[in-house]
Amino acid sequence: MYFRKEKEFQYHPAIIKMLEDIVGGGTIARTDLVTAIFDNKPLDELPPYCIVGRDENGGWHVVKTASVIEAAAEAATTYKVGKSHLFAIGNCVTIGGDLKSIACKITAIDKTNPAHDVITVDSTLGEAAVGNVLVGTKDKADAGKAELLVDASELTITMSKVNLTVANQSCGLMVRGTINEGNMPFPVDAGLKALMPLIRFVKK
Repeated sequence: MYFRKEKEFQYHPAIIKMLEDIVGGGTIARTDLVTAIFDNKPLDELPPYCIVGRDENGGWHVVKTASVIEAAAEAATTYKVGKSHLFAIGNCVTIGGDLKSIACKITAIDKTNPAHDVITVDSTLGEAAVGNVLVGTKDKADAGKAELLVDASELTITMSKVNLTVANQSCGLMVRGTINEGNMPFPVDAGLKALMPLIRFVKK
C-alpha cells in the first residue's frame, strides 16, 4: 500500500460533443515525455485534450507542438515559443502539421524567461510567422519528407488526464466529435486538424 498526495485542480472542459471513441481507450506511452519539463518541473501528469497517435506496437504517443510567438527569419536557428509545450532536447521538429517544411533536431531549450521559451535547432527550419506551430517529427528530414512519430491516419484526442508516474496508464480517446480548441493545453494548426477530419475544432 502507498499514499499519493494530490492537489485539487480542475481542467477547463474542452469536449463539447463526443460522438465516437476508441473502445477500451489506449495506453499512453511515457518514454518520450520523461525529459519534458513543464512549468519548471518534470511532467508527472499529462493534461486532458492532447492529440495522440498510435505507434506500430499499439502504444499511444503525444504529438508535441509549440506556438511561435515571435517571427523568425529564413535563416533562423532559434524560435521563440509559448511556454505550453512538451519538447525536449533531442526531439525533432518541423513548422506546421502539413509536414511540408524541413525537420531539424532540437539542440537547446532556454526556459529562463517566465513568459516564453527559446528553442534552438541544429539547422534552420526556415521562416516562421507568429502563430505558426512547431510540430514534433520522427526524425530529421528534408522539406516535404518529414513524418510524425506516430501513424498520421490514427490521430485522436485524450479525454482525461493521465498519471505519468505509473506505467501503462490508459485513457479514453475521442475520434469523432466537437472540441473547444481554446481549452486544449497545447496548440494545434490547420495541418494537424486536416489529419483529424472527424473532429470539429471550435473557439469559444
